[in-house]
Amino acid sequence: MTVQTQFSSTRVVTGVGVAYSVGTEAKALGMKTILLLIDPFLAETPAGTTIAAALTATGLTVVQSTAVEPDPSAVTIENLTAWVTQHHIDGIVAVGGGSAIDTAKAVGLLLAHDVAHIAPFFHGGSATPARMLPLIAIPTTAGTGSEVTFVAVVTEPRTQRKLLVRHPALTPAVALVDPDLCATMPASLTMATGMDALAHSLESLTSTMSSPHSDALAISAIQTIVDALPRLIKNGHNPADRAAMSSAATMAGMAFLSGRLHLGHAVGHALGGAYHVPHGPACVVMLPQIMALVAPARPAATAQIARALGCSARELPASLTRFLTDCGAPTLRTLIAPHNPSPSELTALFRGEERLISLSPVVPTSAQWESMIAAAW
Repeated sequence: MTVQTQFSSTRVVTGVGVAYSVGTEAKALGMKTILLLIDPFLAETPAGTTIAAALTATGLTVVQSTAVEPDPSAVTIENLTAWVTQHHIDGIVAVGGGSAIDTAKAVGLLLAHDVAHIAPFFHGGSATPARMLPLIAIPTTAGTGSEVTFVAVVTEPRTQRKLLVRHPALTPAVALVDPDLCATMPASLTMATGMDALAHSLESLTSTMSSPHSDALAISAIQTIVDALPRLIKNGHNPADRAAMSSAATMAGMAFLSGRLHLGHAVGHALGGAYHVPHGPACVVMLPQIMALVAPARPAATAQIARALGCSARELPASLTRFLTDCGAPTLRTLIAPHNPSPSELTALFRGEERLISLSPVVPTSAQWESMIAAAW
């Protein structure tokens, strides 16, 4: 049997205070004029202003933008690229969650190729993303793993579908993973981003592209998330749990980069595009039913997940449901309220995510989709 793995070449620096070494890191990469792309709610915080000061203190020219939106659209990315072009930047520092980092990847790609439009670079499109401006990623949430992946998710405005740009050229040069930057996250955001990391781990462990190498990262991330996330949601000021979740999110990102994702993210992308709901909860809202569906095809992985949750393989769907409920994750009904689509409408929506569905060890029939929807509702 041939096993293929593909991990990130990002240099990861972890620890309290590492974000403020960004100026030194940027100079080491040869940056001189930098786009500092930062989530708007972070820009005027002490952390945001200190990061900006750390860049200028090393003699770098900083062009700052807060043009970051949830589920970044192609239009926003292209408008930001057009604005940045006049500043002749040679590197990017992205500070924020996955949306900020994905936006930075897409802008860096367009600038490096000197083109205006992202659509040709979508997975399966006509253009190959061969290069990107050097990027330093500073995550301020513990969930997306975008700081170590060569994937950017972009919303196509006409169809509202989340589409992928995926190529090793999109790898951040450096990730500065500083758990202190997550310390002010409210419980709702801690839950939502933690759900994304959990989905990354569970799906990569059970996907058709899983390998012993990605599995090791996924299992370690699951064990950490199960242990730390419920406590962290209740007490967001626990430094040990913040550090643990930051580490787990980064490991989960490495795991899914190689092991890939499947049905949970098919549901998440479809619901996010159609109803603009938070990404992490959307990805886990049907995970207990999905794990039950794929369990017969992935018995060893199922047993490992069950052990992490302290239950038997047979009890896994119920135990996972309890874990999600204890963390405050919504049900499918509450997530997409006040919309009330029929099971057949949701099934058609989910089945449009063919790329992700193809990576599942079990491809659900329409009847199976409707059964899972009813159970999750």
